[in-house]
Amino acid sequence: MAEVEQTVRRGEAPAFVWWAMCAGPLAWACDLGFGYVLAQHACSTGHHYVLHVITIVCALIALTGLAAAFVAYKATPREATKDGSRPLDRTYFQILFGIVFSVAFTVVIIAGAVPRWILSPCD
Repeated sequence: MAEVEQTVRRGEAPAFVWWAMCAGPLAWACDLGFGYVLAQHACSTGHHYVLHVITIVCALIALTGLAAAFVAYKATPREATKDGSRPLDRTYFQILFGIVFSVAFTVVIIAGAVPRWILSPCD
């Protein structure tokens, strides 16, 4: 905990805080991109499971952002608030932002997977 506090007091956010904020959007972009690229392959070969594997892997990547945010939350000193007057407070806000982003983009990935389960990629 002391290492995190020293890093934050220097005005820098630890790497896992950045990962917590970036994992969700990155996972969603990968899910969307790879899903579009491999849809033709899934249709021509009949391997529809490839699209589902991509979705599962990308959802797990988004959830690693959530896990990183919880680790950062537990390591953040309790005197941190959301008002933003100190570097510690700004890091605390980034952690909360990472939690919300990770959960929201996991839901978006799952919502995007629903049509893949119902519809054929050949349609």
